[in-house]
Amino acid sequence: MYIDCHTHLDFFEDNIDKAIEDINNNEILTLANSMDIESYIRNKEYSRKSKFIKACFGIHPWKAAEYTGDLQELISYIEESEIIGEIGLDYLWVEDKKNFEPQRKVFNFILEESIKRSKVVSIHTKDAEEEIYEALKKHNYSKAIIHWYSGDISTLEKFIALGCYFTVSVDIGYSEKTYEVLSKIPIDKLLIETDGPTALEWVNGRYGYPSEIKRVYEKVAEFKNIHIKELMVTIEENFQRLFSEGI
Repeated sequence: MYIDCHTHLDFFEDNIDKAIEDINNNEILTLANSMDIESYIRNKEYSRKSKFIKACFGIHPWKAAEYTGDLQELISYIEESEIIGEIGLDYLWVEDKKNFEPQRKVFNFILEESIKRSKVVSIHTKDAEEEIYEALKKHNYSKAIIHWYSGDISTLEKFIALGCYFTVSVDIGYSEKTYEVLSKIPIDKLLIETDGPTALEWVNGRYGYPSEIKRVYEKVAEFKNIHIKELMVTIEENFQRLFSEGI
């Protein structure tokens, strides 16, 4: 089975039915990450149309400034969601520094409430890699998927030492940085993702349906010099281990 460990199904908008059909036809276990409460509700609706879709609750750092009130309202969503994502910090694409503190407030709240409940968390780390590492290290917490890592190698090695998991995404085959990161990730901590249709558009201008995950698997297998079926077994084992680990 193919596993897409980080995507945004709500980004398909009017093409969602075609995307779900693609998921079902190719039997792609799909972690549908959310940007906010609204997208989480949509992801839950999508999950009713496919046994392969798992809706994940999260507040993306780009949306964090909208959630500066009573964060206690988020707890019920955290409790009901098996997987938490997408959460994190973004000091690269978010240019208004006034939004950095709301990002920290929301991220740290959701992270701490997720850790209390031993949830797997999918984390966005752009230009905030060291700060996020310190937040996880503080709790000695490694039930974390570090989504599409592109930071410095020294911090990557700290995440690896902590025991985190990492996704490789659709820029494989286009980015030397991705190959450098992939060469460092232990094979038993490796996961694979597509990040939704617009991620591939950002990479090469082509709209990406869920079955794009097959190409990512193929490129990873080629780089690791292993058979695609061996990689599929490894990714499935990694995924299962991540969810079976204690705090």
